[in-house]
Amino acid sequence: MVMIKELTDELIAYCNKIEIDIVGFCDPTNFNKFNKDNTLELYLKNAKTVIVIGFHLYDLSLDAWSKGEKKGKSYHFADSILLDQCHQIESFLAKKGFKSKVIPYKPGLFLKDAAALAGIGPIGKNNLLITKTFGSQVRLRALVTEAELSYGTPIHESVYCRNCDICLYSCPAGALEEGKYYKDLCLNYCLENLKNLSENTVIWCNKCIESCPVGKS
Repeated sequence: MVMIKELTDELIAYCNKIEIDIVGFCDPTNFNKFNKDNTLELYLKNAKTVIVIGFHLYDLSLDAWSKGEKKGKSYHFADSILLDQCHQIESFLAKKGFKSKVIPYKPGLFLKDAAALAGIGPIGKNNLLITKTFGSQVRLRALVTEAELSYGTPIHESVYCRNCDICLYSCPAGALEEGKYYKDLCLNYCLENLKNLSENTVIWCNKCIESCPVGKS
């Protein structure tokens, strides 16, 4: 147990050094309830820990998507940073003798669920992760490792949402009505109302992120 704590502390210190905004650790057995396409065995059979990291969208321009049709390239600014940070963690653990694997975005894991299972924060009425420091202004990535680390305590209920319905009324698509998330309504509205930053770069609707009051102070 001492070795587990020491390695966990070292990794957290390293994450702080490379300016990772959020990091949490969860037990791989918590993912057994998910679909086969989203299980950890597809990526690393001897996984001992799922590592979830988050990037603070302190400016919504960081959430931009750029797609060059002529060159056939597509980039998401925040996700590119997260992916690089995941590879840095992978290298750090490799030097400690542990194999790790960065989880691809698709089919990937359910990142919000993984973050909640890692104790980072709950999933709110806006169908997004809510963190104490940054609210819902975060993007997530994950990797799985053979290293055994200290798990966070899973969070299954949002204390932030008990007396708050701001996001429900802020959604221009009506995709959060009655406490449910209607994916098709959300997707269709986003695609029809993209905010163009340039010929190739857009930002999707972020009303559910912007309206959440958590972390704004």
